[in-house]
Amino acid sequence: MNATRAGDNARPYGPATPHIRRFLAALAGLSASDRREVVTRYRAAERQPAWAAAERALATAIAGSDREAARDAAAGPLLQLLRVAPPDDTDPLASLDAVAEPALAALLALLVRDVLAPATFDVLTAPFATVLPLVSITGDA
Repeated sequence: MNATRAGDNARPYGPATPHIRRFLAALAGLSASDRREVVTRYRAAERQPAWAAAERALATAIAGSDREAARDAAAGPLLQLLRVAPPDDTDPLASLDAVAEPALAALLALLVRDVLAPATFDVLTAPFATVLPLVSITGDA
């Protein structure tokens, strides 16, 4: 195994690996009421024009930073963590906790935080603001 490959194994989610790991651990510890709050905040946010613009910017940032493999690697543990029922072939999302969609947006924002505009990052992580403060994940003040 070459050094690059070994480094990939140590940082499967790219430069944001430590933050993504902390996010997944914190997400696993959220109470049911915290998850409901996130979903409620997400449903309000996703109806706003800023949300659609943030999602487009997120997709551009992932592609532009060549982090598609890191995106795919990070999505797997998130989906495993939030699976509440066996997968359903007719509706794969039906087997996931409702917090999965806002969690994926926040996780992907963490993945490319270094190349996202701060306002875009804030939009994508806002549903978690009251239950999972950013400082607890990134260590930023």
